[in-house]
Amino acid sequence: MTEILGATGSSSPINPIRKKELDSKWKNIVAKAVTDEDFKKKLVKDPMPVIEQEGLKPLDQLKIQFDEVTKIHKVGIVGEADDEITTEAKWWTIRLKMIKEFGVELNRQVGTVAGFEEGTRVREII
Repeated sequence: MTEILGATGSSSPINPIRKKELDSKWKNIVAKAVTDEDFKKKLVKDPMPVIEQEGLKPLDQLKIQFDEVTKIHKVGIVGEADDEITTEAKWWTIRLKMIKEFGVELNRQVGTVAGFEEGTRVREII
């Protein structure tokens, strides 16, 4: 199959109907994760069952497993793969990394300002 030019201006060897299905369902999952904290927590904790409940399933040639050592999901290809399957494997890899980022809380703490010790009163300017 010839490469299809996508909405981003980049080409993809994924069948355009399949690509539209993947992207459309992914957008719905992301929108739900942003607006529903409980859904987001479930998605981050165990993404594949949640994703599949939302109607998004990987091709049969793709096997997605959680690596207990690295704590990341890995996408494997069963047997030989053409460009379409390889590209979809990359698509899944990127989305699973994004889900992991949903779980990262931005708990940055600002350090002590130079010249200001914690617990001291703020100086008044005369």
